[in-house]
Amino acid sequence: MVRNIIIGLIALIVIVVGVAFVLPQNVHVERSTVIGARPDSVFEVVNDLTRSKEWGPWYKRDPKMQLTFEGPPGGEGAKLSWKSETEGEGSQQIIESKPFSHVKTKLDFGAQGTAFATIALTTAEGGTKVTWSMDTDVGMNPIARYMGLMFDSWIGKDYEEGLANLKKLVEEHATAETKAALDAPVTGAAPPDVPPLPADADPTKGPEIITVEARPIVVTRAKAKSGDAAAISASLGAAYQKLLNYAMANELEISGAPLAITVSNDAAGDWVFDAAMPLAAKPEKTPAEADGVKVGETPAGRVVKLTHKGPYNTTVSAHERISAYAKEKSLKEKPVVWEEYVSDPGETVETELLTNVYVAVE
Repeated sequence: MVRNIIIGLIALIVIVVGVAFVLPQNVHVERSTVIGARPDSVFEVVNDLTRSKEWGPWYKRDPKMQLTFEGPPGGEGAKLSWKSETEGEGSQQIIESKPFSHVKTKLDFGAQGTAFATIALTTAEGGTKVTWSMDTDVGMNPIARYMGLMFDSWIGKDYEEGLANLKKLVEEHATAETKAALDAPVTGAAPPDVPPLPADADPTKGPEIITVEARPIVVTRAKAKSGDAAAISASLGAAYQKLLNYAMANELEISGAPLAITVSNDAAGDWVFDAAMPLAAKPEKTPAEADGVKVGETPAGRVVKLTHKGPYNTTVSAHERISAYAKEKSLKEKPVVWEEYVSDPGETVETELLTNVYVAVE
């Protein structure tokens, strides 16, 4: 009887261990959310480890957690170490940082092993899709492999909480940023009385599919009543003047035609947009945000482009032509739309004004 029990226990152990080695060695956990802000606004938070305590779920659970920072506050080389009675101890270091795209960190839990976490940013309807993922190799330890089955539940819950905190933080800042831009004195004309540099524009071409690369820009948030030409002109003019002031103060060279990147058209009839001006080059050191203006990046990827000829308040016809073209070519439009004001309105009659219209497509 005892012999049979022993044999049974041995058999059970063999089965348990055998099953463990069939379980995945590499564990992946992933959660996503959409934040109502541009990728650069999200990036500046997640790329700065000194701001982790503002949204990370672990820091909120233990306000007394000991934090130590090494290297720069953000970007590659930034390192954060923690020690907590409830959350354990370890460190994370940014090993890869691509502006407005993703931040990858190496997590070191000491004897418990290492892992890699990535926060990826992509433009999506409603703002920016933020995907937070973690990958780790649990090795050949049978117990670790069984525990790996629980990671998605354990870590996934933390990631969901962290993303909710991040969403609240960034969206509140975006709202404040928009309000600050709207509170600024509204003066000037749009586009600004600054001759834009030449851009590739040909109103005889018709809609075309091209791939555009991201360009560094100075950018600020603003809004105006849709369809109200005077309000749009005033709002754009005020925004562009702020951009020029910021560029001059930080010795940044403007190089290209001014832009208006649509953020949303809300139910109240407001057109919310990011006014922007391209820079000759990305600054080696990013200047601090001031008066609602900061350095960012234009959208990139596959788009349908059309050069519109005529008054600015008639560009809606260009958008309609692009939509018809996209439908004809079975292209799916993305909620990423912007205009590039090619002509100098101070020297060009309204009927001859050129505006490049861009709509991102899949």
